[in-house]
Amino acid sequence: MSVPKPLLASRAFGDWRIHAIQAGGQQLDGGAMFGVVPKTLWQRRLAADEMNRIPMGMRCLLIEHADELVLIDTG
Repeated sequence: MSVPKPLLASRAFGDWRIHAIQAGGQQLDGGAMFGVVPKTLWQRRLAADEMNRIPMGMRCLLIEHADELVLIDTG
């Protein structure tokens, strides 16, 4: 399994600063992820391995405000 590269992307939204943080990665079944979309279409963007798995990133959002920090992690 390939490990996703570290990612930190930040955006300002009014008085808030929002950071997307790469928290890891996993391999999931491509057919399950894309549902009824044919593999010939989604495989143009994301190649599957021999077990039909595609790499997926896990990200958290860190929201900064003058009064508080909020971490959103969907688990």
